[in-house]
Amino acid sequence: MFYTSSNYQDFFGNLDLFGIKSEIHNNKSVLIKINLSGVYKENFPRTDMKILKNTIDYIYKNGGICAITEGANGYLRNNLVASGLEKTLKHYEIKIIDADMEDFEEIISYGERHYIPKFFKSYPFRIAIPAASKRKDMYYSNNIKLFVGAVPRKMYQLDDAQISGHAPRPRLHQDLDVSIANLFHAIEKYSPFHVYINGGLSFNENKGEFRFVCAPVCALRLRASVPSVW
Repeated sequence: MFYTSSNYQDFFGNLDLFGIKSEIHNNKSVLIKINLSGVYKENFPRTDMKILKNTIDYIYKNGGICAITEGANGYLRNNLVASGLEKTLKHYEIKIIDADMEDFEEIISYGERHYIPKFFKSYPFRIAIPAASKRKDMYYSNNIKLFVGAVPRKMYQLDDAQISGHAPRPRLHQDLDVSIANLFHAIEKYSPFHVYINGGLSFNENKGEFRFVCAPVCALRLRASVPSVW
């Protein structure tokens, strides 16, 4: 099921419709996985900071607390501050967890070894806020590919001769489509995410950057999706 929103009030109302308020009341601690391995560059959108801020406001308004995570090689807090979220981080005293710096557990997913941060299980309710893009000769990137940044990059390296300078986790790129699917299944097995909030700045190879209201329907076992744009 998909709901769309074009303003702050509708966004909160849609989260209510999905029952997120009761989940926050019951579980209190919420983990938010974002896409922010680096700060925004033109034609390389990241998680929309307004959507992230509004999600955080909603969580605390309803009595919860949250942590924000992404694999950013130790620079996640710097990236969030540079993206304009410093005031919100200080106001709520939000915990920032760089997944590249954390302990992990090995999960076998369809014959591939993947390494999922152990702290994911410390948060009973988990929300994903990806960024969307469609690039030349690539598949549409959104909810599933978000988890490439969830795993520690040190466990996804190759021999020096094989390393690509454009791929922080080059082992995933040996058979990218299969590895991303297997990683998603590993996440689902170990610590599935309950809500996917899509929207904000996006990129398409033909039209460039744009802001979208509704994400395309995906044939995935997504528990909820709340497309949004401002």
